[in-house]
Amino acid sequence: MIRTALFCLSTIAVAACQPNDGAPQGTPEEADSSIIASSDALAGEYRVAGIDGEDVNLPHSITASIAANRIEFQSDCIRFAWSYRFEDRLLITEQAPVASCRRALLPEERALSEAVEAADIARRTPANGIELSGSGRSVLLFGQ
Repeated sequence: MIRTALFCLSTIAVAACQPNDGAPQGTPEEADSSIIASSDALAGEYRVAGIDGEDVNLPHSITASIAANRIEFQSDCIRFAWSYRFEDRLLITEQAPVASCRRALLPEERALSEAVEAADIARRTPANGIELSGSGRSVLLFGQ
């Protein structure tokens, strides 16, 4: 009985000291290959298909243009812009000035602005879209 217990303890101790087998370590985001962490992978022309998990259902489209360090959205005459960069796999945005009309924002436009402000991750979806997300908010983009 004592020999069995000692054998079990020594087996556990040896296993604990074994080198890493190469499996991904850390947070799920670190192991997630869908995460986008470069402006080259993010750049393009898109339409906004969803905000916070809801389809966008407006009489006009909301478009997004993403360049090397700038994200711009246009909804009718309303425009929003952010400068962005990546720190490792983290998306960092900062609202930037852009000419826009002065009408009141539609609820979808307000939600879009708030969701982009909250976003700290960019990832490719299984349907080949781009999702910007963070703090329970999200914006879903599809290529045009």
